Amino acid sequence: MNKRSTRKIFSLLLASVCLLFAFNKVGTTAAPFLKIEYGARPVGMGGAYIALADDPAGIYYNPAGIAECDKVQLLGGYTVWFADLKYSYATFIVPTQRVNYALWGSFLSGDPVPVTTVEFPDGTGQEFTYVDGLLGVSASAFLSDRLSIGATLKYIQQSLYNESASTFAFDVGSILRTPFRGIRLGMCMVNYGGRMQLSGNDLIVQTDPWPEYDGNPDAEARLTTESFPLPLAFKLGIAFDFFGPDEAFVTLKDHRLRIAIDGIHPNDGDEKVHIGCEYGLYDMLFLRGGYKVNYDTQKFTAGAGFLVTLGARELCVDYAFVDMDILDATHRVSLTLGF
Repeated sequence: MNKRSTRKIFSLLLASVCLLFAFNKVGTTAAPFLKIEYGARPVGMGGAYIALADDPAGIYYNPAGIAECDKVQLLGGYTVWFADLKYSYATFIVPTQRVNYALWGSFLSGDPVPVTTVEFPDGTGQEFTYVDGLLGVSASAFLSDRLSIGATLKYIQQSLYNESASTFAFDVGSILRTPFRGIRLGMCMVNYGGRMQLSGNDLIVQTDPWPEYDGNPDAEARLTTESFPLPLAFKLGIAFDFFGPDEAFVTLKDHRLRIAIDGIHPNDGDEKVHIGCEYGLYDMLFLRGGYKVNYDTQKFTAGAGFLVTLGARELCVDYAFVDMDILDATHRVSLTLGF
């Protein structure tokens, strides 16, 4: 191969790489509600939860984490999202001797919206609703005393007025608890599944298949819509206790400072980094903070929590605040029961 051919090939590869990085992938996936984070505790930590995920809220971030749950747990949460949307979620975990199972779901909905048309711009007297929903079943187990794996099967649906779209997806993850200072390494792939395409009665129209000929009766036809993939993402995380009662860099009996860092590679945007920390006093009172890198709106997060133990039962209340910049700030509250 001569030098001229080599230069042509190199120039072609360079141009291809430039085009690849110049392409903006934002808005190229369906079901964006799947990216709304789950649980007030991880949200307060900036969403840095891939290597932790050791409570019912962790099922959203990494299904491998629920292998650590040693009792039946129930989580419920509610968020007033911006644009008058409401986001709610729940998780139910049942541990067994070998495998822990979870049933969980989340829903995003809004207030009824008046139906308007060209003939009735002020409304027809009808209303429509918008609902996104997810229902998931997860299983997680320890392969060794330090390595756990988990998987989730999810059914996802979006509905708007008379149209809807649905598909199935998988999450797969693992968490390794290293022997060095209790450092935890996590990785997860989320939302691997089919494409979503809207269908419904409003896409049925009457049309003349042969307009060049007179006297033809209208035939029923169906309009097709574009299909879009789910927001697939590959995630890596690390977490450790800077100081704490055990396996920490600095040993303190009644205090714990946990630090977590996640890296995310999505299929619909640039790579992102989540950084979070949690300070715990007597494993009862918790203060949290986080920061997100490469986001347009979400950046700083903060939160707090309180854990009460009554014999074998536990009650934990968590709160998180997220600064959405030009959008409204969001306040999230979740409640966890263990028994």
